[in-house]
Amino acid sequence: MAATRTPGVIRTGDGRFFIDKRYRGLRIGMRVGPVAQEQAEQRLQREMQQVDLDLARQANRRPRFADCAERYLAQPKKMRSLEAIRIHVQLLVEHIGHLEPHQVHDATLAPLISKRIADSVCAVTINRTLEVPRTILHRAARSYRDENGRPWLKALPPLFSMLPECPRSPYPITWAEQDRLFP
Repeated sequence: MAATRTPGVIRTGDGRFFIDKRYRGLRIGMRVGPVAQEQAEQRLQREMQQVDLDLARQANRRPRFADCAERYLAQPKKMRSLEAIRIHVQLLVEHIGHLEPHQVHDATLAPLISKRIADSVCAVTINRTLEVPRTILHRAARSYRDENGRPWLKALPPLFSMLPECPRSPYPITWAEQDRLFP
């Protein structure tokens, strides 16, 4: 194989061109075929531009809420409520999983809240669901880092408005209830 005027473009003995180049830590290797020298060089330039675009896209890629939730659930935890948290995360990911962490706030959670109210879920349960993204976003702001050491969420997450809870008032139990409670 003979070298050409452009490093990385090689001409084989039968007149075909082959690209073999390391560019920005990645290997570009392909058979170009029986084309002119300029066409092979243009193909190499296009491939190098594609590598630049891919690297820029990866550098500017931001995680989504679903990525944050997945990482939160993947951490080893010894919690009794882990299964309940998984259920809340599934509900959240359906509604806000496609959003970036900085886009999650009261207005983006409003459709979830209205759906849960329409399903006649009590306010206490909805508030427990709203506590999960608060915890996940705090982790994204304080703990989760990308490969460059930048946090997944630049600022602390917003406070979510909780629904007013109406707890049941306590009442004295009857003798029959007491007998069932303490056999």
